Amino acid sequence: MKYEIKKYPVLLPILKNYIKFFWELHIDNMQLNHNIIPQRNINLRFNLSETPQYISIRGGEYLLDNVFFSGLQDHYCDTTMKLSGKIDMLGVCFLPESFYPLLKIPVSEFKNQILGASETGFRLLNTICERLKEAPNVLARLNILENELAKLLYNGKQTPDNFRKLFEAVNQNNSSVQLTEFCKQHNIGLRSLERLYNKYVGTSAITYCTLNRFQNSLNQVLCKDYCKLSDIAYGNGYFDQMHFIKEFKRFTGNTPKNFVFNNNSILQIGKLT
Repeated sequence: MKYEIKKYPVLLPILKNYIKFFWELHIDNMQLNHNIIPQRNINLRFNLSETPQYISIRGGEYLLDNVFFSGLQDHYCDTTMKLSGKIDMLGVCFLPESFYPLLKIPVSEFKNQILGASETGFRLLNTICERLKEAPNVLARLNILENELAKLLYNGKQTPDNFRKLFEAVNQNNSSVQLTEFCKQHNIGLRSLERLYNKYVGTSAITYCTLNRFQNSLNQVLCKDYCKLSDIAYGNGYFDQMHFIKEFKRFTGNTPKNFVFNNNSILQIGKLT
């Protein structure tokens, strides 16, 4: 791959429970026309160049804020990000259950939407973006970003440990069919579990399990870590190969083979999964 996203580790201890990694995409001149497909976590993106970014949703084209993120998607939305010129982008890849402390708004309210900082009322992110533009290099930018995000966490509601433990247990269980039994074992009602998931993750526990299974499969497709599609299907708990392909099309709008051939998702540059 000619262009690739550079990833950077989280340094401040308080952020390590909330952010998976930071990432940067810098290209002097390029036309980017990439599909946005569902991910299992939220990426906050800062456009640090003068190149405007547009989003095409089912044929309609809209100008994006310089700071934006997409809520979790439960299906393919035929959405494309378009840029033409210099690309200088800095991103924050949050852990799946850790975006709520930033905005203090239930994450489910952003499901299937792509929103700018101004639309959410969180204009402080635009101020941070201007400071990032003035920084001399990426390390200085990361230092600014980490310190500002840490302040927000110090002053806000952090993700409670009891939900983190439940979230990890559900991930290990990794089967939406068995959630009712899971709730009995952990002494929590299914409706209570769903409310927590909608607040902290942005979707129901069942939908997240399905999305998580798809992302695990997508990683294998992107890394070519398989011999046959049926290996991916059975290894990730699908009934069979056709079940896997049907779910893959639900989230990408395409078959695994055509998805790789078209090479038009930003995930294929950085594997941000």
